[in-house]
Parts: sequence; C-alpha cells; structure tokens
Amino acid sequence: MLIKNINNMACELSTGFTLDCKDGIGGIKQIVLVDKAIVTGFTFDASEVVTAIAGATSGDLFTYELPTQTGSFEETINFNRDNGTVFYTQTVNVMMHKLSAAKRLELQTVATARVIVFVLDTNGNWWAVGYENGADLSTSTAGTGTALGDMNGFTLAFTHEAAKRAYLLDDAPSELLA
Repeated sequence: MLIKNINNMACELSTGFTLDCKDGIGGIKQIVLVDKAIVTGFTFDASEVVTAIAGATSGDLFTYELPTQTGSFEETINFNRDNGTVFYTQTVNVMMHKLSAAKRLELQTVATARVIVFVLDTNGNWWAVGYENGADLSTSTAGTGTALGDMNGFTLAFTHEAAKRAYLLDDAPSELLA
C-alpha cells in the first residue's frame, strides 16, 4: 500500500489571515500611464513590493485624474485544472468626462501602445498593471448620453494578462523613478 505524505506538496501554504478592520473603501482616484517600452525594470523588496522604477523619467508619466466613483481596478484568477495553469487578468475601468478632440487623439495613441497603468486606489495604494506584457486599451467608448443628466465623455478599459498578480508600489510612481 502506497501512503502519500501531503506535507511534501510542491506548493505549500505559508500563512493565514485574520479579519481586517472595516476601513477599506472602493474605487480609484487616478491612473498614470507610461509606455512599457521606456521602463527597463522594477526593483522589488522581499515581498515583491516595487521600490524603484528604472528607465522612465517624470516626463514619461501621464496622469489621468478621475471624478469620484468613476473608476475601478479588478484582478481575476484564471485556473485550468486540466492544463495545470494559473494566470491573472487585470482590468482597469475609467471614465473621463467631456468629449474633446485632444482626448480623442491622445486615446488613439494610447490604443496603439502597450502601457503600464499605475492605479491609485481610494485607500492610497498604488498598483502596477502591465509590467510583464504591457496593458492594452481593450475598449474605449465615446458617448454624448441621451438625457441631460447622462455622462458625456469616454469610458475606457485597460486589460493585462500575466502569470503574477498586479504589483503594489512602495510610493507614487513619480517618487520611485531611479
């Protein structure tokens, strides 16, 4: 009779989690875009928190400020038991008020680039989406709305698929430029 020792698993659990305080809130405040081709690397601490960004300068970072409650960041784990694969899909959804020619032209350029999207959530955390493969502007909708109270502007979705989760930054991206 063969007895399998489950303690010799290749992927062992390492910690548990206690119940957190009820002080987290949803939403994002802003995103900062940088062309992935410009960034030459991230420096990580032992917990894989980003402590430095190499290659980019402050002039390479483009900030998109968002109205309250108009943006979200989501990360979905994708698992295939038959193939033994796990990967993550990261999605950043934002709304930008008011249609304009300048925004239209800039979003055309963003659509052709592979970018890293730095996301500032409403809890003050910065996240990096697109480090491995570059995030894509996967959908962009421009609309005038119908009723006077409808949104007039752009709705954008950036997506990135990678083997790892989005990275937490130690500080704002502009403060981590090496």
